[in-house]
Amino acid sequence: MSFPRGCSKAFPLLAAWSLFFAGASAREKAVQVIVPFAPGGGSDTLARVFTRAINGNDLSEVPWVVVNVPGAGGTIGSRRAKKAAPDGSTLLFLHDGIITAKHAGRTLYGPDDFTPVAATGSVGMVICVAEASPYPDLTSLLDEAATRPDTVTFAANIGAPSYYMARILEHTHGSAAFRYVQSGGGATRFADLSGGHMVASAFSVSEYLSFRSGGLRALAFLGEKRHPALPDVPTAAESGLDVIYENLQGWWMPEGADPDLVTEFTGTLSAAMNLENVQQIFGEQQIDKVFLDAAGLLRAVEEKENSLRSLTVVTEGGSLPNLLIPISSLLILGILIAIPGGRAAIVEVPAAPRTERPKILSAAALVVVYLLLLQFLKGWFLPLSVAFLLGSFILHFRKRELGKSTLVAVLVPLILFLFLSTLLGYRLP
Repeated sequence: MSFPRGCSKAFPLLAAWSLFFAGASAREKAVQVIVPFAPGGGSDTLARVFTRAINGNDLSEVPWVVVNVPGAGGTIGSRRAKKAAPDGSTLLFLHDGIITAKHAGRTLYGPDDFTPVAATGSVGMVICVAEASPYPDLTSLLDEAATRPDTVTFAANIGAPSYYMARILEHTHGSAAFRYVQSGGGATRFADLSGGHMVASAFSVSEYLSFRSGGLRALAFLGEKRHPALPDVPTAAESGLDVIYENLQGWWMPEGADPDLVTEFTGTLSAAMNLENVQQIFGEQQIDKVFLDAAGLLRAVEEKENSLRSLTVVTEGGSLPNLLIPISSLLILGILIAIPGGRAAIVEVPAAPRTERPKILSAAALVVVYLLLLQFLKGWFLPLSVAFLLGSFILHFRKRELGKSTLVAVLVPLILFLFLSTLLGYRLP
């Protein structure tokens, strides 16, 4: 192939320019700050404080934009950040949940799978009950949980810091045992308590101050000394429990990020942190004015991980989401498909042949039993799935018959595994 005269000399120059512009375009992308929670929560609010400060004061050459990726206790958003390119276009803003999710078995990854950038603030936590609760203090609540184990309900996002605060209190008390119930963010947990559905939960100081007038009462502050905004709320230490817990707000990049980019982002966040309006908001939101660079964040995380490893309770995973709705739906669907005219009531197709009905009903019953056992036997996913597959073969293959119902039955464990582990972030054995 021949080129017009002069093109052969110009080609290297054009190639160099294309490489230059390709590199430049990567740095011209807006920095996406992934907040793995819904808009309006504490993490989202604080992330937007920083992005507004950075954009409004020209602290970055490119804009910073908050992207909310809620779901599965923050693990969907953190997984998205983990898989992003380490080119400076993605940051993850996540508190201690990056540590606790791994220890609770919600994820297979943790802080070691990201590049630390900085920590901007630490949030104090309080243990609360409804205003009408019969428990006057933290000691009486824990004593009740010891006297009647697994009956005192504690609303928590399983695997999140709110869950581990209660686990640490249990461990320190020695014999208390709450019954943990999956809940959502602060607003959801407040609704659970105020509605009388749950007994206790954990909230940040700012959350408690905003919910207090709605019927929330604090039993203890998990700090070294009483919080200035809550002078009447005793510390856990005053109740005889040596428990101190603050939720550190961290910034992370995907693993393998360029150290120069890390230094750049650390400097940007430090400059934003020192702005007067940001400091003012920190005071209004009752956030401790802590700033740690990448090395400081890494040391703080290592200390927290070591403290969690010392607790035997942290190895337990949370219970699976409620499977009773899909269980009942499958049972009803199986019956409708099997009975004469049942499937035609859903879609206009002929009802299952009489010879196929027993196989359809047996497959539906097997799926229902499998899901029921999974719901109540924590940690038995692998043996129950193997038993389910063997049961499918026994029911449908003993006469060398292979029908659509058998194929569906065989695929159920695989589909369930992908749904729970990939979409919801549960770590299954």
